[in-house]
Amino acid sequence: MLKHIEIYNEQKKCLRGYLTLPEDFKGLIVLMFHGFTGNKTEHGGHFRDFARLLEEHHIASLRMDFSGNGESDGTFKDFTFDTMMAEANLLLDYVKSLDGVKNIGLLGFSMGGAVASYLATKRSNDIDKLLLWSPAGNIIEIIKTSFERSPKLKNGNADLGNFELSKEMYESLNAYKMYDSLDCFTNPVFIVHGKKDVTVNYNYGMKYQEGFPNAKIHLVETAGHGYDKRNEKNELFEKSLDFLKG
Repeated sequence: MLKHIEIYNEQKKCLRGYLTLPEDFKGLIVLMFHGFTGNKTEHGGHFRDFARLLEEHHIASLRMDFSGNGESDGTFKDFTFDTMMAEANLLLDYVKSLDGVKNIGLLGFSMGGAVASYLATKRSNDIDKLLLWSPAGNIIEIIKTSFERSPKLKNGNADLGNFELSKEMYESLNAYKMYDSLDCFTNPVFIVHGKKDVTVNYNYGMKYQEGFPNAKIHLVETAGHGYDKRNEKNELFEKSLDFLKG
């Protein structure tokens, strides 16, 4: 069953997304965090398609747009790392409150992988499994470089074409270190990374694997950042599903 969900953040902005709840739900739900300039469907429809696959295997999922992204309230210029982490906590609280939930897994793609990892170190008691797709441990560098190299608008924000990247986002990054305290999360972690990823080199995924005490990594030999070929997507889904069911 697919259900449209609306959740309000502290600024009263509506976050919109989808809860997929199998009729024969067994208790595991996967909370998905999208990437930079991404959304709840994700590149190539990966989140949508994986949610459907999970449903076939009695696993629920929640995938939401962060504020300023996708169909959620706000504009991209209002989007900062602080707002994103606050909303990640809010969404985790939401899935905890759902009837029948016994176990919670986090899935993050790219920037969402960095968010999921950071959240896991802060709330290890609430998260049973952590699944990372091409986790962008270099997301701070990516965003800062994008801001610094882009032309500036009159308000001081950066012009990234269809996206206005705020000075507030740039400054919010200083409070975060993506690889700190990974040893605080001792539950199972599984990382999938494309070996030909030029956006987030697979060594960033390897660094997560080395930092978490109970982590494994699978490299998809031919894949870039988006797992754009059918066989790459199939491999991504197969390995991820095995981890969540294991």
